[in-house]
Amino acid sequence: MARQDELLTLNEIAQLADVGRQAAQKWHAQPRKTGGEPPLRMVAKAMHVAIPEANDRSPRYPRRVVVAFLKAVGYMNADESPMERRGGRGKWAPAKPTIDPRPAEHTDPGWSVPESGEASLYVDRSTGGRLRYYNAHAWEVAGFGSENSFTSSRTLGRAPEPDGIDELERPYWFRETLEKWAVDNMDRKAARFAGPRPDGFTPEGQPFRILPGDNYYAKKAAEQAGQTVEK
Repeated sequence: MARQDELLTLNEIAQLADVGRQAAQKWHAQPRKTGGEPPLRMVAKAMHVAIPEANDRSPRYPRRVVVAFLKAVGYMNADESPMERRGGRGKWAPAKPTIDPRPAEHTDPGWSVPESGEASLYVDRSTGGRLRYYNAHAWEVAGFGSENSFTSSRTLGRAPEPDGIDELERPYWFRETLEKWAVDNMDRKAARFAGPRPDGFTPEGQPFRILPGDNYYAKKAAEQAGQTVEK
């Protein structure tokens, strides 16, 4: 069994991820367009792991940092087996939810039991990291009809804002965010189709609305009651 404190060179990182060395070099040295440090350094910082050897002439990273990175971006499953690639055109997305490298606070592995006043979090059983959902699996949890519907709704501002941008600069959501959106969206739809709220209810429980004085039906009702309607 591999030691988690073992130091891996860029060649070994590429071999572990089944990619070319150029990809590993980018993960080590290429800054992100959206800001922040290169991916491997970003994960090490999130894990509070010192990486002095990353500055050597031949950079090396602790194996546990590399594994956490590969699990976070979709190259590796929780058991460290290679994650299958999702088909389709465009920028690839993980085939399954991935594992955030930051330790989740106030949680136990699995579906956590919240402390008083805190919401439960979905976390990976083996690491305790929260689960990241990408477009490919977020749409269904959020209650959309398809991935295309989710993507177009995001463009129109009618979908939940991402919880973050991952190390490879792709948006992701936590399951709690998506589930809350789905519940709140049902309430929004119900309110949209419910019509105007009544001004009150009769003793029999029937709803009523107060009409303005110049309304035709209000005038007729006033005439029948022998009242004068002010103009």
